[in-house]
Amino acid sequence: MQCMLCGCKFDLEEASKCECNCAFGGCGGQNVKCPNCGYDTPVPRELRPKNNSNIMNKIKSSLRI
Repeated sequence: MQCMLCGCKFDLEEASKCECNCAFGGCGGQNVKCPNCGYDTPVPRELRPKNNSNIMNKIKSSLRI
């Protein structure tokens, strides 16, 4: 991967996951922090783990008490 901010090239395993508290639930683990500058870099779709949940399942699980 390559950071869009500083241009650092790194392996996905070198980067730490983004722990954002963004509105609407954050990035959902689809961003990683650049090991050089700390910028939240989006993980390309082909490198993301396969996730079978859709938006309706996420809404349903968030409404359970």
